[in-house]
Amino acid sequence: MADGNGTKLAGRANYQNGEYVFSMNDASASTHNLEVGDSGKTYLMSNTVARTINLPSPVAGVCYKFIMTDTTADSSIVATAAIIKGGIHAGNSYLTLAGTTIVCELAGAVGDCLSFVSDGTNWYVDGQSAHAAGFSVS
Repeated sequence: MADGNGTKLAGRANYQNGEYVFSMNDASASTHNLEVGDSGKTYLMSNTVARTINLPSPVAGVCYKFIMTDTTADSSIVATAAIIKGGIHAGNSYLTLAGTTIVCELAGAVGDCLSFVSDGTNWYVDGQSAHAAGFSVS
């Protein structure tokens, strides 16, 4: 991995809690407002309590990944408008996700994941869930 100036940053891309991977494991319900500067990060979601994650307004190239590490409570990922487009493999079917809010349901499973990328207008999502009811959208 390079920083654009030819400097190698291999020591920083080590997938530990810190620069690239963040654990969302607060013991109380919480709201997280993501920023454009958070682009490229992976969020490990320990959904032991309800949480709301607010996406920023779309900016081309901005992306986030969410991996469920516990699904004992619902959590929501919310866009600024009905600009979430795409779908996921859910159980034995394909679930179209189009709307404002995706809920990571307690019917989901550890390892369920969502990836978001923006083109500057919309948020495009793809991912997978072990169960047909692992995610819902509104």
